[in-house]
Amino acid sequence: MTDVTTKEINFAVKYGDATLNLKGTVFEPADTDAAARKLPPVVFNSGFTGGVTMYGQLFGRALAVRGYRVMTYDVAGFFSNKQVRNTLQAGDQVITHVILEDQKDEVLGAVQWARDNFGEMPVVASWAMGSVASLGAVAELAAKGGEQIRFWVPMSYTNIRKLQDLRADSAAADAAIRQLADDAAIPAFDTGTAATRLGYYPLDPDTQAYVDQQLGGYTEAGGADRWPGCSHVSAKSYKTYVAYDPEQSIEGAKGFPPALIIHGADNTLHMPAESIRLHRHYPGDAGPGALILPNMQHGQQNQVDSPVFKSMIQSIDEAIRAHA
Repeated sequence: MTDVTTKEINFAVKYGDATLNLKGTVFEPADTDAAARKLPPVVFNSGFTGGVTMYGQLFGRALAVRGYRVMTYDVAGFFSNKQVRNTLQAGDQVITHVILEDQKDEVLGAVQWARDNFGEMPVVASWAMGSVASLGAVAELAAKGGEQIRFWVPMSYTNIRKLQDLRADSAAADAAIRQLADDAAIPAFDTGTAATRLGYYPLDPDTQAYVDQQLGGYTEAGGADRWPGCSHVSAKSYKTYVAYDPEQSIEGAKGFPPALIIHGADNTLHMPAESIRLHRHYPGDAGPGALILPNMQHGQQNQVDSPVFKSMIQSIDEAIRAHA
């Protein structure tokens, strides 16, 4: 098996109101042969709180074993980048802003770092909400008409508004959260109880145990805070994320990279129909259809020895080699 090395890096992100440095990690094969040197680098970004501390280490190693150089990072406000941006102190309570516009800027910063340090534009592979942020980045690059990323791999994509359908009463929750001050603290999740009904991210029952056990295991193993890495999310986070919809600007657009759109057939959190719709409207070459993987739920199969995960990595590898 190919040995993988890791390297800590820093990269600049141009937010709307400031330019700040985030920490990142590069996974790459210890020995790169001539064939591997022809492979494009990969930037991996994850969703809600994710990054290198969670799925980044998993995807980074899996792709590095196949010869790729993979750069990944924690989003601002979480884990290794917890103190950089998007947290505020209210008494003894830390409240976290989760802002998709910021996450879009972070994808652009990571792409620029890869371009500067690897000498070529990368592939971008994204998980869940991270796919929404990276779609915004891809669309912004296309609108500018400049150099575009080599290939795009969104996994478990969902329109954020559609996600609200999991709530017991999405209209009432939406109205109640909008009445709160932007800095008001709300639970990280709506798990369908009276105490959580104004939570930031709605969870279906099939996913609740998974996010607590498996994702908590990833971050604890990495020596970080237990996932999700925050105790409270701001009401502003919810208000801005339901308004963030890069799909509105893509139909009929030009300059988009080829893509492989992936979704789990058994995903009960982000529904497969979401990626099917994205494929239908995507203005670049995304193949004959979205890749809907049998026996895959939201992220429960994202484990090193899972046949489903191995199949997904193989599909990504084959698609990059064929298109990028």
